[in-house]
Amino acid sequence: MQMATGDSVSVLDEKESIVVYLNTGNVDENGKAVIDRATVNGISPSAQEQAKYDFAYNLAGLTSKTVDGINLRNYVELGPIG
Repeated sequence: MQMATGDSVSVLDEKESIVVYLNTGNVDENGKAVIDRATVNGISPSAQEQAKYDFAYNLAGLTSKTVDGINLRNYVELGPIG
């Protein structure tokens, strides 16, 4: 049985990722900073934002690069499908 528009839907799973943008200290041919990205999947959405922020900085501390930005990405799986 496939779902159609208007059928009941529920949240099957929620996932979160942390994306840390790292400044390499280099610039490209246009003079813009070269930024690397490190993504960690499987972060608990219920974890406190301060813990996520601290985790991102600790992760960056394993490199010689500096943090240029931190993003959280939330993914919600809806279903049922099929």
